[in-house]
Amino acid sequence: MTETNIRVVTNDDVKKYDRMVNMYIYKYVIKNWNEANMSRGDSEVTLGNTGMSVTDIKQHLMTEVVVALQKYKPDYRTKEGRSVLESTFVYQHLFNRCGQLMKKLTKKRYGYGIWSSNLEDVLGETDFYGKD
Repeated sequence: MTETNIRVVTNDDVKKYDRMVNMYIYKYVIKNWNEANMSRGDSEVTLGNTGMSVTDIKQHLMTEVVVALQKYKPDYRTKEGRSVLESTFVYQHLFNRCGQLMKKLTKKRYGYGIWSSNLEDVLGETDFYGKD
């Protein structure tokens, strides 16, 4: 049986990636909801029908940073023999996880995300006017 070494992640390790998490929130979350805001007073507003606020999403992404730091292996080499920086690994992990989260939270056919869709499209009545 192989022994796995799980890295002990400290608060300082996670705080290094706070700016990266904020960048992902600005780049992928705030553009999907009109009511999304990073200011302290407005960060608790629920985003559409998701039941999540910007603060909840930030907490989720910080948890993913911890997961990425635990999975990172400093001695890993690519097929070309190059090493991977910790920040690059965390960036790619957050890119994948943020994409999965946003796909789940912004399904237009369920009415999530920006509320600029036609009501007929959200309700699934797209042929309402075209049929006799």
